[in-house]
Amino acid sequence: MGVALQEPAREGLYRRDGDGISRRVPEPLAGLIVAMERTLAALAGDGGGRNELHALRNTLSDLCVLTEETPTIRRAVDRLVLAGDRLGESVIAPRGYERRWCSPRLGKARQALAALERTLADARPSRIAVRLDRDW
Repeated sequence: MGVALQEPAREGLYRRDGDGISRRVPEPLAGLIVAMERTLAALAGDGGGRNELHALRNTLSDLCVLTEETPTIRRAVDRLVLAGDRLGESVIAPRGYERRWCSPRLGKARQALAALERTLADARPSRIAVRLDRDW
């Protein structure tokens, strides 16, 4: 049911979703998606904490600067922020009740990231990205 990495390419990442459809994510965004995947894994790991949560937020900020804002992208980003915050709450909580929610919350965060990635397949560069002459 998850989204698996098919192959990295110069012009972006190609991913295969559950329906077998290949989607192209533009290069600058593909690198940010990979970084967010790593950050979620690090956040849920034994050493995860506030630094990883801040790294996730910083990467999302970079992504928002590079893409044209649309309601669909905004909703996907908000969903990932909420899922990341909930994951962070369970990771930072003392061992016990909240900690047992880490695994399901990691699953929700990964689902939110996959939804954001599907949305970004149709994204256009922001004016800032164009002005900075970022390869798209």
